[in-house]
Amino acid sequence: MATPVYGKQFIRFAETGYVPETLALKQFRVVGIDTSAATEPPTINYYGAAAPAVVTGFFGVLQQDVDVVDPDKATTGQRLGTVATSGLLLVEAGATVQSQGDVLTVDGEGASIIGGDVVEINATSAIVRQVVAIGGVTHILASFN
Repeated sequence: MATPVYGKQFIRFAETGYVPETLALKQFRVVGIDTSAATEPPTINYYGAAAPAVVTGFFGVLQQDVDVVDPDKATTGQRLGTVATSGLLLVEAGATVQSQGDVLTVDGEGASIIGGDVVEINATSAIVRQVVAIGGVTHILASFN
């Protein structure tokens, strides 16, 4: 079965991250590992997220929306999110849209913006390769090695 292709996204590697029941994360946002919660798989939160989360380093780009658990419909199973860690990946654009060739920077919710936190992977900055519109939403394609 083929997977959907969004724009020109190409996922080279992906991993799984745990999303706490009280946390809602949006798809195509940059996430990091929350070191305040030692879990296996690792707990994720937005890259550059404010306290109380202690997010260190780039983990990847979340590939689906994860809503807060509704207590009336909660299950006891783990909440797992697919995180693309390498490739040419889509990141949703925030209030300001970056340009091709820019170093990828994100806001506190992992969306690409001008002047946000620089996204670094192994001391190398991610680079914006293209700006694309998908379903009326602006995204950027960034290369993650």
